[in-house]
Amino acid sequence: MAFTTALLDANVLHPMVLCDLLIRLAQRGLYRALWTREILAEVVATILRRRPDLSVELLRKRTAAMQAALQDATVEGYEPLVPTLHELGADAHVVAAAVFGQADVIVTSNIRDFPERVLDPYGIAALPPDDFLIQQWWVDPVAVAETLVQQARGTTRPPLTPDDVLTRLRFMAPSFVKLVRASAEYRSALKSRT
Repeated sequence: MAFTTALLDANVLHPMVLCDLLIRLAQRGLYRALWTREILAEVVATILRRRPDLSVELLRKRTAAMQAALQDATVEGYEPLVPTLHELGADAHVVAAAVFGQADVIVTSNIRDFPERVLDPYGIAALPPDDFLIQQWWVDPVAVAETLVQQARGTTRPPLTPDDVLTRLRFMAPSFVKLVRASAEYRSALKSRT
């Protein structure tokens, strides 16, 4: 089953190569991406913890570029739902935004933080990025393969080849990377350099 609306948790937005791919796939119309200002602030805070050499200004420019790329992605008005999900603690805002934004799925690296018993009544699933990207592949493998090649071509600092993009993705989406590398669609996209 392909999910059409996905709330992207902060932990899938701070790895740049994964964030870039998720945004590009949404721009291509494979799914509708959602996030909140709180999630974007968490992205900035997480990156700063890991890379204190980066400036807040630079990271705010990054999140501003993300918002400009997907202008309808920011969910607002979900805050009244947060107290009803108190058992989720710090992740209540993520589920509240998913419910309010009518998401089918929450894409997260921390599946255990989103128990099925909480999500099922809302018709929402939690998927790791590997599973979500595989689903996007089966929606339109040609579009995903072309997007990966375009992503590499559009990455200049540092310059990346399509194989470099997949190598960086393999830690977050190993099965997806294996599927792509074995596919005729990817080989075709490499030849055409769309």
